Amino acid sequence: MLQDTLRNSPFIQTTLLQPISYNSDKIRECFNAYKFPDGRTGEWWIEDRLKALFNENGEYWKPLHREGQLDYVVSALEGMTEGTMPRWNANRLIINLFDPKIDLHKSRCPTPPCLINLSFHPVKQSLTLIATFRAQYTDAKGFGNLLSLAMLLKDIADKTGFHPSKLYSIAHKAILKYPQSVAKGLLHSLLCV
Repeated sequence: MLQDTLRNSPFIQTTLLQPISYNSDKIRECFNAYKFPDGRTGEWWIEDRLKALFNENGEYWKPLHREGQLDYVVSALEGMTEGTMPRWNANRLIINLFDPKIDLHKSRCPTPPCLINLSFHPVKQSLTLIATFRAQYTDAKGFGNLLSLAMLLKDIADKTGFHPSKLYSIAHKAILKYPQSVAKGLLHSLLCV
């Protein structure tokens, strides 16, 4: 993800996260220890992203639960597992975090959410999640976003009788929060694992 932001056009970047065979614990350990120029660590950024999705005061928690969207997805998936909900409903397992009534405006503030859409796709007994970002700081937030989304996918799959499968993260605008030299240093530290 970060490597793509550094070398390619920052528009429409897709990251696929599948079960991994390399030492992900070591990568997370290296990211956790990495110190950004403002004094924040990778661990701080991961915690920030987990809070954004799972804490009731987090920036994504209320939109995720708005109008019963998450409850509907869980209920529909449970029904599909139990055979009481037709599988054709699978194309409705979408959670919109972008609210046009709030987020569609011409001023700089308030800033619309970066994570704008979650789409769940059951295939047989596997569940895939596609997350769409309006924009994403791939250096600071990318890793934590992937971890928090993977945890959400596992949690929903466990609750509904599915097996977590693939996680796609699509950023319409992949950007760097810190200077390119910082991102290159972070990437180097992670590739040396």
